[in-house]
Amino acid sequence: MTKLRKLLRQQAEAAENAAAQSEGQIPAAQVESLERLARLVSICDSEQPQPVRNHWPSVAILVGTLAAVSFLLYVRVSETEIELDAALSEVTFVLQNQQPLIPQVSLVALGASGLREIQLPTSRRNEAKVISSPYSESDISLSVRSDDKGRGTLNVALLMLPIGARVDVSSGGVSNEWRLSIERAEGDLSATVNGPIRVGTSNGPSTELDFVSPKLVLLRPGKNEVQLRMIPTTNPIAMSPQLLINSLSLRRIEQTADAQRTVVRRLSTVLSGTLYLEALNGQNLALRPGEEIEFGESHGEVQSLRLDGDHIVLSFQGHVRGMTLGSGDNRRSLMPTWLEWLKARHGLSLLWGTTFSVFGLIYGVLRWWRSSS
Repeated sequence: MTKLRKLLRQQAEAAENAAAQSEGQIPAAQVESLERLARLVSICDSEQPQPVRNHWPSVAILVGTLAAVSFLLYVRVSETEIELDAALSEVTFVLQNQQPLIPQVSLVALGASGLREIQLPTSRRNEAKVISSPYSESDISLSVRSDDKGRGTLNVALLMLPIGARVDVSSGGVSNEWRLSIERAEGDLSATVNGPIRVGTSNGPSTELDFVSPKLVLLRPGKNEVQLRMIPTTNPIAMSPQLLINSLSLRRIEQTADAQRTVVRRLSTVLSGTLYLEALNGQNLALRPGEEIEFGESHGEVQSLRLDGDHIVLSFQGHVRGMTLGSGDNRRSLMPTWLEWLKARHGLSLLWGTTFSVFGLIYGVLRWWRSSS
């Protein structure tokens, strides 16, 4: 193609020279030769493939911008900080380290089951007694009585639990009755008794004992769960503040059985409450009775946990993963999206990022449109 153009240029120069020498007249043969060469160049030009236009830069800009926007809109942060204030019928958690669960509290009645050994101290007319069985776990119930000399007292000493102990706290369904279910309750549990106390055990009838001075009743946990039932004298029972916990659960398992099958259901223990999303500047969500809220992982601090009438009042602050609300197909994630997180924490950065994203999107579309037109 280049040689044809060069030959056409040479023929044109020769024709100009011939025209100059012959007073503007060009030989017909030379004109015909020039026409043939021009037609040949035109045919070769029409047969040349059109240059391929590279659309990849425009496509890359467009795809990159859409990916960034989609990430911000639909991808959620893996962990977020919350604060929860709730009224519950039951709550379960695992202790992060060895810490006291309940400070000393004065009781009207105490019940305990799942014990491998019970040690009763010496009373006015009875010697000290040890109750144990190699084949089954023992139960005990203690309740305050009155006589002509006065009223007995029953106090639970500081209840210290080891790291990893799983605690389930529930109301007993009546006012001011608190029930605890404890897994891995290592170490002795103890109660201080004084004066007339009614004592009932799983291996005999209940009797009334009179302790002339404060004595300790030792309760040694078995291998399975220890169940405690406590009724305070006056003030509601409150757990030790600032408990460090993991695996917070606001659900309970209910089993119903008939002759053919056993049905297991997971039920919400929420009576009411408010969830605060600290990562979104304290944005709050009201929890309705029976609404199922679940945490994939959780760790933090129970700031307060107390019994108020026939329900439990919980205040928790910590970090959670996989937080969802609802059940079945209606379950939805409560974890903030990256866009929500940036809006709350980095408003100016989000403004600039949105500006550049929109600019990149428009630039990519315009470049693609121009290159394809």
